[in-house]
Amino acid sequence: MKELLEKWGQKFREAEIASFEDGVWRVQLADEVYILKHRATRSRVWEECNLLNWLTAQGQPISPLLFTVDGTPWAEYQLGIYVLYRFVEGTPGDKLGAYTSAFAREAASTLARLHLSLAEYEAGETFPVFDLFQEAASFAWPLVQSHAAMKFGHGLHDLEETIGGELVNPYEALPRQLIHRDFHPGNLIFREGKIAGILDFDRVRLGVRLFDLCYLATAVLSEGFDDPRRRQEWPGFVRELIAGYNSVAPLTKTEGFAFVYIVYLIQLLFTAHYLDLGQTVLADKNLAMLLWVHDQQDFLQPVIEKLVAG
Repeated sequence: MKELLEKWGQKFREAEIASFEDGVWRVQLADEVYILKHRATRSRVWEECNLLNWLTAQGQPISPLLFTVDGTPWAEYQLGIYVLYRFVEGTPGDKLGAYTSAFAREAASTLARLHLSLAEYEAGETFPVFDLFQEAASFAWPLVQSHAAMKFGHGLHDLEETIGGELVNPYEALPRQLIHRDFHPGNLIFREGKIAGILDFDRVRLGVRLFDLCYLATAVLSEGFDDPRRRQEWPGFVRELIAGYNSVAPLTKTEGFAFVYIVYLIQLLFTAHYLDLGQTVLADKNLAMLLWVHDQQDFLQPVIEKLVAG
């Protein structure tokens, strides 16, 4: 790995490297810390690099990719492609210990500001399209429905009617733009209660902007779902999320109506993803989350719509 790091300069000969997680390494060079990551394709790296540089110029809390001595934002090593960026000091959101109202408002208002910048990025059309509804309908739904039928002796007919009958037309009317697509607490770095860094822009796609907000909501629900007290606090957390987002970039009435339905689609994708990997315990947890949110809809839906409208 030292040979790889030297592509960013000979000073990295003295660096200490430690595996952080699969495909991610922490690089320590004296008092400076960097993150080394594996990437899939060069074209995606160029898109990410240009976007991060632009977002940095817009004042977003982003850590841009560093260029190698050869002038590229990636390095090739043993048939792999790698990127390097400076480590953002602070505490990841999932390590703060609690998801308070202040956390919800800070995260949601930061997301709203990021969305406003992403919507103005002129090269946005070069990114792939992420069609959440199509992904859920073609990949997730058949797999999850089959699993539910085997597990419970019946399919998810009520949920199918709810989504199919209520979401199809509103979904087409949802605002679309570049979205982060991995906006969860672990990718938010906090210092003194404020977000100092947003991480992991390698999944940016064109899609419905509501996805990011719902994805953040489901990530928080997933972390606390096994705790009855935290589970019951989640609707209040959602209210604070929407209030925080609306304070910067008001949601449309259609987005208010579709919020719960987008959560359904996200949970379908996660359930199918884990079924595809053979991880049935995690699949069942996400299916349980899906059914629990469905049980909350009669309460949650009017509250969300009132917040958005008011």
